[in-house]
Amino acid sequence: MTIYKILFSALIILNSNLSFSQMIKTTLNSRVDSMTSNKKNLYNGQWQGFDIGFMSTNKSAQWSNKVLQSTSLGLNVFEYKIPLFKQFIGITTGFGFNFKTFTFDDDYSFLTTDSTIDLVTGNPSLYDAFATVKSSTLNLGFFQIPLFLDFSTKKNQKKSISLAVGVVGGIRLFTNHRLQGKYSNGDKFNNVIRDNKFFHANLLSLDGMVRVAYGAYGLFGSYSLNGLFKKDAVEKISPISIGLSFNVQKTGTKKKWKDNEDKDIIESSFSGLK
Repeated sequence: MTIYKILFSALIILNSNLSFSQMIKTTLNSRVDSMTSNKKNLYNGQWQGFDIGFMSTNKSAQWSNKVLQSTSLGLNVFEYKIPLFKQFIGITTGFGFNFKTFTFDDDYSFLTTDSTIDLVTGNPSLYDAFATVKSSTLNLGFFQIPLFLDFSTKKNQKKSISLAVGVVGGIRLFTNHRLQGKYSNGDKFNNVIRDNKFFHANLLSLDGMVRVAYGAYGLFGSYSLNGLFKKDAVEKISPISIGLSFNVQKTGTKKKWKDNEDKDIIESSFSGLK
């Protein structure tokens, strides 16, 4: 009788282990199903990536610039698209950095006072009347935040035609004036000049922007709405930028666990063992 009791006890334990293994397997399968069945779409906007373009001051005479030597470089670090209708229509925001370089015609140099800024021929800041200026540039850096109404023709960005229209606001990070050339004794100079008035450049920028793309590659155009300089310092100068954009493509989906459902399954599995 003792042998039968031992065998009977062993069968009960084995059956319990098999049942427990089956329940654990069912729980894990259910968790995997929950993971794959509840997916969060990744929505692509028209911001994150890299921009390179050329700029014009849209002015004649002394404030005209060398367009092909005046560049706008954008490093757009982060984007977030709020879907209004799936991937097709949404509102895109984010943040990034923009670096502008204006190269001016006729070897002009900046001359600033407490309230004004002007471009003059020659080199009043070099203290050498016979020095020759070969290049005169104004350099600015901005931290930027966009706000676009974003349209896409398809869910998959690789095959989608996209359009974004809106504004980009920014705050100035730095401003400097670079002069390159030769002194009268033949020595070369490459001087970076800073001004405690920041050359009267606006602290805040506001640009209207249009972006169009096919897949990751696109074009952009922007226009300065509030001007480059403070309104009392000089006539309004509203640069225009046109260039290429290279957008980051987010593919696939984010997977989300259904913790509440798994908890209920696990609790019911262990309650059957009692």
